[in-house]
Amino acid sequence: MSDFVKTAPFRRASSREPAFTRAELLITLAVLSLLAAIVLPALAHDRARSARIICANNLRQISAGFQLWGNDHGDQPPWEIALADGGTKLHPLGVNAWLHFAWISNELNSARVLLCPSDSGRLADDFSFNPVRGYLNANYQNNATSYFLTHSGRIGLVSLMVGDRNVGSDGAAGCARFGQAWNIFTRGLSLSFQWNSELHNSAGNLLRSDGSIEQSSNQDLHDALLEFIRDDSGAFHLLKPR
Repeated sequence: MSDFVKTAPFRRASSREPAFTRAELLITLAVLSLLAAIVLPALAHDRARSARIICANNLRQISAGFQLWGNDHGDQPPWEIALADGGTKLHPLGVNAWLHFAWISNELNSARVLLCPSDSGRLADDFSFNPVRGYLNANYQNNATSYFLTHSGRIGLVSLMVGDRNVGSDGAAGCARFGQAWNIFTRGLSLSFQWNSELHNSAGNLLRSDGSIEQSSNQDLHDALLEFIRDDSGAFHLLKPR
């Protein structure tokens, strides 16, 4: 027997030891049922809160990855750097959010940080093409990504850069960085552009390019978008994974 396996001494129960009566057993089961009714909803709430915290921590790691990448590229994210210079700007696959996250794979510890624990997507383990949880495999890619990307200024400023994907959109449009993106106009933001209930109960996390993270309501989301409109046509482009 292995030295690591320890067996507890066996003790024969004495016939003189008192046992539960039927009434006592019923009372115990009733108390346990009552405790479950009280505790389980609290645990469910804690799970949602825990998922939100993990999601925010994912964004912190993503922010660090973009900052490390930016250190070698003029403090710019990949989609602001031309393909010829090592970035993803107007890359043929640039319409896919996964491409831009995969571009900083050397700066991320794991592909796992790209999926929020509240998301129904597929969790990838690494940045391989392996059909078994490889981020670059077609079965994963956007399906393993929980975050949108936006136009951004230089890394280190406070412009909006990344956020939870559970947000509506006003429609598709061409984009000078991504090729195709969701188009949000500076005026008359539609009510369809707001957090939905897919991830965080009609709320979401936003990551700014200075590394700060905020939990955002719909109004906070609209304010953030209107504050950082950068496109020459007066529109704000947002690239969602799915």
